Amino acid sequence: MTGYELPEEPEALRAVLSEKLQSGAKRMNAHDVHISILKDEVIALKEANKMQDERLARIEKNTATLVEIFRAGDGTLKTARWFGKLLIWIGSLSSAFYALWYAIVNWPHKGG
Repeated sequence: MTGYELPEEPEALRAVLSEKLQSGAKRMNAHDVHISILKDEVIALKEANKMQDERLARIEKNTATLVEIFRAGDGTLKTARWFGKLLIWIGSLSSAFYALWYAIVNWPHKGG
């Protein structure tokens, strides 16, 4: 008997079909066990993925905070530069007025 040939006798046919049915049932049970294992692994992977997603969310939150800090620092530097330029202008004008005042108060022909 090769391939799909079946015996002619009913008892032998019944034995062959019964054997094939049992071997198929064993293979199905093995597949069920394998599928069960795979389902457990998928559940474990989903849990690990959930943990990684939570960690990633925390990292993104912390990174967003750092980005906001750097942007605020950039704004602070721009404000400080503007304030520095203003101080330079005020200082220059103040020193010019002081020089004129000093020159007027200490005029050479005034004292003596």
